[in-house]
Amino acid sequence: MDFSKENFAAKQAADRQYAEWYSQLPDKRKAEMLLSGYEFVVGKIRYDVHKENPFATESDVRMRFIELTQSDYPESTMNFIREKMRERSEADWQKRFKAMKKTLGWSYEDMARYMGASSGDSVKASVNRQLPAFAKLAVCLFEEMEKK
Repeated sequence: MDFSKENFAAKQAADRQYAEWYSQLPDKRKAEMLLSGYEFVVGKIRYDVHKENPFATESDVRMRFIELTQSDYPESTMNFIREKMRERSEADWQKRFKAMKKTLGWSYEDMARYMGASSGDSVKASVNRQLPAFAKLAVCLFEEMEKK
């Protein structure tokens, strides 16, 4: 790269012109430009997260965005954020499970009968504490079948 005085002066002039142009824009347009930049970054992160795990929750995407863009937080703050996002991710799985249950028209008693569990109450208690891995897998399978 040529760092001659002429090129340096030309770059400075171009930067100054851009700054003057940008300063003349209405605040609404500046905000739109900033937002579109974030939307691009979030879209790329969402793509990457879903490429790794097609069934990742929106909370998983947000956590990855935070990890990539907010690295200057103290570790204690990041741990707090991770815990809150894990809770949100679990809540997302609960919603997806309930949507599956509703679409299929299943009750907890039906599920208990299908699984050979003692009662619908035991199934309900199990999935309301934290959605077990088998239930998450069932949601993934259901959502995939719904796509087709």
